[in-house]
Amino acid sequence: MPSCEWVLDTWLLEIAQDPFNEASLRALTLLEEIKSRHRIGVDFEYRILREYFRYARADSHVGQWLRVIIGRSDKVVWRAGNVASERKNKLLNDLGFDRADLVFVGVAAEGPDKVIVSEESDYSEPVRDYLAREMQVRVLSVGEALERARDP
Repeated sequence: MPSCEWVLDTWLLEIAQDPFNEASLRALTLLEEIKSRHRIGVDFEYRILREYFRYARADSHVGQWLRVIIGRSDKVVWRAGNVASERKNKLLNDLGFDRADLVFVGVAAEGPDKVIVSEESDYSEPVRDYLAREMQVRVLSVGEALERARDP
């Protein structure tokens, strides 16, 4: 099975830690699939990792998963995470996208699979359409990502 390079919005890690959220088991299952057969994309400046560690408690399943992933060089792909000015302006000014999430988009756009996993409201339908059309970046729900992660 060819592996995929995933960019995981912090939203996914938050959901995975919330036992009261019905999506938490699917999110944890996706993290296990990624650990087993896939990789994650992060930026050279550690903006994504700093955000992950801010939300992933060390004593949680997600905190444990993150330590394992970061400890394995074959599981992490480092990218610049930059977004061209024209696209950045469109996302921020016209589509109301969150500036803090630009690095996730930049890392995904630089990767071979161009995939972000998030169901966060920042990834509205107009934002998703723009990312797909202009940057070939797909934003997947947990269910869609899990299906893709398991697909032979």
